[in-house]
Amino acid sequence: MISVYCLIAFACCNIVTQGLLYPIETETRQIRSLDGIWQFRLDENGVGESEQWFSMPQLPEPTIPMPVPSAFNDVTQNITVHRHIGWVWYAKNFYLHNTAPRWVLRFQAAHYESRVWINGQSAVNHSGGHLPFETDLTPFITSGGNVSVVRVVVAVNNTLTTTSLPPGELVIHNPTYRELVTQFDIYNYAGIDHSVILYSTSKSYVQDIVIDTQSIDFDSQHIATSATLNYTVTIGGAQSNALRVLVQLIDATGVIVANNSDSQSRFVVENPHLWEPCGMNYTHPCTEESYLYTLQVTLYNEGAFNDPVDVYRINHVGIRTIRLTDSKFLVNERPFYFHGANAHEDSDIRGKGFDHAILAKHFNLYGWLHGNSFRTSHYPYAEEFYHMADRYGIAIIGETPAVGLSKTQFTSAVTLEYHKQVAAAMINRDRNHPSVLMWSLANEPGSSDPTAAYYFSSLANFTRPIAAGRPITYVISAGYNSDQGIQFFDMICVNRYFGWYSQFGRIDQIPSLVTEELANWRQRFPTKPILMSEYGADTVPGLHSDPPFMFTEDYQRDFYSAYHPSFDNVSSIIHPDRGFLVGELPWNMFDFATEQSVTRVGGLNRKDLFTRQRQPKAAAFVIKNRYEYLESLRISN
Repeated sequence: MISVYCLIAFACCNIVTQGLLYPIETETRQIRSLDGIWQFRLDENGVGESEQWFSMPQLPEPTIPMPVPSAFNDVTQNITVHRHIGWVWYAKNFYLHNTAPRWVLRFQAAHYESRVWINGQSAVNHSGGHLPFETDLTPFITSGGNVSVVRVVVAVNNTLTTTSLPPGELVIHNPTYRELVTQFDIYNYAGIDHSVILYSTSKSYVQDIVIDTQSIDFDSQHIATSATLNYTVTIGGAQSNALRVLVQLIDATGVIVANNSDSQSRFVVENPHLWEPCGMNYTHPCTEESYLYTLQVTLYNEGAFNDPVDVYRINHVGIRTIRLTDSKFLVNERPFYFHGANAHEDSDIRGKGFDHAILAKHFNLYGWLHGNSFRTSHYPYAEEFYHMADRYGIAIIGETPAVGLSKTQFTSAVTLEYHKQVAAAMINRDRNHPSVLMWSLANEPGSSDPTAAYYFSSLANFTRPIAAGRPITYVISAGYNSDQGIQFFDMICVNRYFGWYSQFGRIDQIPSLVTEELANWRQRFPTKPILMSEYGADTVPGLHSDPPFMFTEDYQRDFYSAYHPSFDNVSSIIHPDRGFLVGELPWNMFDFATEQSVTRVGGLNRKDLFTRQRQPKAAAFVIKNRYEYLESLRISN
């Protein structure tokens, strides 16, 4: 078994020590959103950079208004815009009031390759979607005066390559037919799909914070009596011998429960309130909140505490531990069972674009479903999802965008090194969120190929020391007797579609096939818990038949019900003495967009409990009843 009581040596390599703190407003920091309508145009011939569009006062026509954040693909009625592959350009002018010594321009995410110019000068380049990048704006603006005029121009390219994550290959059939060939079943939405933010700091500022629970002591009634938390604060910008730091842990009532004046140390918290995952008999419903502390870091000059240089707060500190045994997933030393549904960042018009209304609806429906977990399939989500999950105690399996890997990637040293960088960047951003219980480093790779063994052993050896106390896994579609990589990871996550992609229409065969599949994995890996990380069937809303046929709501309803007895037979919470299954996550929560094909009616994957408009199908009520039952099970310590 593995023990994962937390703080690892975070200073092991530079890529892991420099996180990007989420922008917040404090006594010393200002925030300004650049979300809204930007000027936009396609660059179908890829000439924008050579023609220096970034230095022009306006992008050359034809331009259109484009919302940010949003994918650009579905905003217009133009099919050329929808299926565009290549560069697109965004531009926005704004006034910056010079009220702080340092301003930072931050992109929460843009897909896929981004180049940013400020006032005609190259400011920052970034490869990869989903994760934030930023640049110090100060060197590019006019010094002196109270106001500066700023023009930001961004070029974004959605072309994937054999070494990008996810990988893809551009095939040019003829001058008017360009095709991006990929091995994943989601639409390759693109553009500035998360928020753009300006924030200010002082010349000296809090650059990074790491905090995690090292251990919790319990009494005989399993009441927490004390907890030890490790933390590290990194100071950026101008350094001075007069700088001092005060680190305070504040409870939900505003009481300071621990403080320290060292930039790296630990807290001991007496009688702590624990962050608990929701949806278990011993915790809280997923419509109620878990307990969170606030970590406040104050940077000040000696003798001037009341005039701070910088103040930063993390308001989602959760005290909790994670540990795996050979058959259980323990949170705070109690068995936890994942039951929720996977999802995508996907909605009408916006595509993968972040939207607060969609965020709120997302978590409202998880509460209705009694769902306590989801995987960020198949990429890191907007960080606002993690904040909400922290708040409600919904567990997250954080996943890298490594979907569609095959031998081409496994034999590429470039891909492996980039995969390590992406894993480190995801962990950097999300390591302080208590809701993140595990890291998934890939989805359904071609892991039966012999070349997968070296690739995944290298990836696991790199990631485990920086995993911030979480177990690591990847999600498997390969057979139990052919997978070459999961031996190097901590838990088995299996996707299986009996009665859908095989045994068409034969719901009656599902129970025996699921039972056999889980037993085979257990026999090969008797010391690793197992999670059914995907199972599902496409369903057209409103389509019915009796007897149930594929694609009907009736079939999807009975399909899910056929899996559950086999899960219960090996459940780690129903059979704590012999069970080894630690969770079940249907595929998927909401219908989502794909490339058009003969198997995707309307360009949607419809294996979901809810429509793309977030309305329930019949199977949603089956899963709701199922999770109410799981929530009622009494769990022994």
